[in-house]
Amino acid sequence: MRLYNVILVGCLMLSVSQAFAEDDPANEIRELKARLKQLERRVDDQGRKERQMQAQARTIPTAAYKVPQDICPAGKVCYRGVTLTFGGWVDLTDIYRTRNLASDTGSVYNFIPFPQQKNYFIPESRFSARQSRFSVLAEGDVNPVTHLAGYGEIDFEGAAQTASSVATNSFNPRMRQLSLEIDRTDFGFHVLAGQSWSLNAPSKVGIDPRGVDAPGVIDFESVPGFIAARQPGIRLGQDIGPEFKIAASAENPQTSFFGGNTPAVGTPAAGPQGVLNPNLLVNLTGPGGSFFNNANNVSLNQVPDFTVKAAWDPRLGPYHLHIEAWGLYRQMFDRFNFANHTYDTGSFGGHVNAELVPKTLELQVYGAHGALGRFTATPFPDAALAQDGTILPLTITAAAVGLIWHTLPTLDLYTYAGIESAKAAFMDVGTVPFGYGNPLYNNLGCNIESSPAATCNGNTREVRQVTAGFYDTVYQGQYGTVKAGVQYSYNQRFAFEGVGGAPKTDDNIVMSQLRYYPFN
Repeated sequence: MRLYNVILVGCLMLSVSQAFAEDDPANEIRELKARLKQLERRVDDQGRKERQMQAQARTIPTAAYKVPQDICPAGKVCYRGVTLTFGGWVDLTDIYRTRNLASDTGSVYNFIPFPQQKNYFIPESRFSARQSRFSVLAEGDVNPVTHLAGYGEIDFEGAAQTASSVATNSFNPRMRQLSLEIDRTDFGFHVLAGQSWSLNAPSKVGIDPRGVDAPGVIDFESVPGFIAARQPGIRLGQDIGPEFKIAASAENPQTSFFGGNTPAVGTPAAGPQGVLNPNLLVNLTGPGGSFFNNANNVSLNQVPDFTVKAAWDPRLGPYHLHIEAWGLYRQMFDRFNFANHTYDTGSFGGHVNAELVPKTLELQVYGAHGALGRFTATPFPDAALAQDGTILPLTITAAAVGLIWHTLPTLDLYTYAGIESAKAAFMDVGTVPFGYGNPLYNNLGCNIESSPAATCNGNTREVRQVTAGFYDTVYQGQYGTVKAGVQYSYNQRFAFEGVGGAPKTDDNIVMSQLRYYPFN
């Protein structure tokens, strides 16, 4: 504005000069002088206004910063400075298994039956809409460097007693994630609190507070070798430059014992059955009003699970590369012989996501080792028990590798191979066996249909899977996205050696899916 006024004054002065250079009509000179005074007054008024606006701007504190209320990104909803982003999908999954697991969209690999069971000989087929999901992300900026977010996500994989498949299939929603985030971009500092993916779950970029770089398969149990859980806790993160991030978390602890709510002891091929110490306590059932289902026990825990992670995303031109590593501390706890006993465990793992061909061929690698039973896809137990009550943690080794080929903008092909293996943990009292994977356990009847249950312990030693499939984008436009996919997997379950051998079994699984993303 100032430049504009200067130009006007300059033009006027030039006009005055030209007027003097021409014939000297007095009235024209007076008129030009009057116009000059008017323009000078306008310049003075404009200057005063600008000085007033600058003074007001200096008095506005940073805390009063607000996102402009009249700007809302397309496809989002804005309310009082908070931006809402909706997500999720509606889908139908078709499931076929050559062995009957009596399972929905998640194949419980640890329960693939041996020939002893009748369901080994029975295939399984069903439809399910329970992977359908809904999410909402709420975001707001307190000021230019302080950002708040809240995220919630549900699906329909809950199964109350009333959720019968006979008539109404009234499966209930369940909480997957519900968390809040506080980010300070000037310090590169992040806080996450609530229920989210565990910190040892893999990310694709940095340390993701909400997403996870899971194998892109249909089966809800994912691929053996993928280690993760969803649980409440608090996480602190720090950016160290644009490429390196670190984080630490304290998360809800639980211990899954061999046998479930009632810890089990395997049956021997000969001799007396082992019995656990009657003074042993490893878990409790929540009383009425505890907001826990009294059909599920909760383990005894006195400290959280602690996890630390570092992630590196180096800049390699057109290539994407993500590398991360983590460590996990868990304490297991029980009480026997009138004393408390604790058992400290450590685990570690890592993940790599790399573009072998930019935007075309993607590599995923997963690996972990330690006391990780409840985090596995199998799933394995965390621990077994000796006769006196001593906890015997199971050491798990897990690995998986996958390739995703983005053949077309609308078509992805994928293949994965994964393995999860447990190390036996047992302790005998004389010739009476206890623990998990004990070679004295009875496996004589594992390959004989309808043989007594006591003749097939079949403690799982290892689970393997190879799988392949595709996802095709059928439609993408202003009304959302429709995708269709098919997955085939070959799954093997191997048991520990016992009296009668080391039984094994397998399952061929085919799943297909049609999914609609209304918000994409």
